[in-house]
Amino acid sequence: MKILSLLLALGFVFGVPQIGMSAPRASIVATINSEMITALQLEKNVKLAVLAKGKDPKKIAPNERQNIEKTVLQDLIKESILVQEAKNQKISVTDKDIDAEINASVQRAGITKEAFYKDLAKQGYDESFYREKIRNTLLTQRLINRNVLRKIIVSNEEVIKYYLANGGKILGKANVALIVYPNSETMDKYAEELIKDSDDFEKIAKKISVGPYAEDGGVFGELAVSDLAEPIQAAIQNLNQDEVSKVFSLNGSYAQVKVLSKSNSSDNPAEVMDPQLVAKIQDGLRMQKAGSKIEEYIAGLEKKAIVNIK
Repeated sequence: MKILSLLLALGFVFGVPQIGMSAPRASIVATINSEMITALQLEKNVKLAVLAKGKDPKKIAPNERQNIEKTVLQDLIKESILVQEAKNQKISVTDKDIDAEINASVQRAGITKEAFYKDLAKQGYDESFYREKIRNTLLTQRLINRNVLRKIIVSNEEVIKYYLANGGKILGKANVALIVYPNSETMDKYAEELIKDSDDFEKIAKKISVGPYAEDGGVFGELAVSDLAEPIQAAIQNLNQDEVSKVFSLNGSYAQVKVLSKSNSSDNPAEVMDPQLVAKIQDGLRMQKAGSKIEEYIAGLEKKAIVNIK
């Protein structure tokens, strides 16, 4: 069952790709544009789906098998549409890409590659079949990334906020002044004006703030940015000296911060974090924002496809 778990972890919601045009006409169960799905292809993927449910393919009830076949066929059709579109857009996946994905899967499984393929073979799938599933998954991912996810904007502030919330630390030093508002009415009275004109920030902080150092105008003194509370760290990343942040939540209260000085830090996450980590966080946040956009994109491709189920 290790292989089944791995396939699901890799996101293999679709089946193996279309078989060439030389397949016998009688074995064809569906055509999608110029590509076809064969009965053998469907049978292999139905078997995988049954095993994933922890059941014996030889003992499954006919009505349940019929329902699984219907679902698997629809997944195969959807995969074919996506793979064809990826190829139309000149998106490619190399053998090196596939090898990297396999090596990562073997590492996650905590077994040797030989044991990995032996476990795979027990489920009736050879290496070429498995590699083709990976290729189609990567093609689909890259298609969605290009046409949906990359069009979703993720701000630097969002990246920093996520990074800090998950244990990251920002380099540099800063001196800030903080206002923690006693209530929403007071916040409404001062917040927007302070963003426009920060000259009286410390004076107003001394008058109304219920946060630390209020008697000193909310001024912290120079500290390592990583020593500031995470919401404050995130708020000051996009600010220059004498600029005031938008209102943010601090321990359940409304707050604003003014930058008095800041050094060796940046509003560009790639300058204070590993660029590869920045890219991963951006992709993850885009996926969270995507919502129904991915489904809408796929539905649009399905409407344009010519599908014939035999």
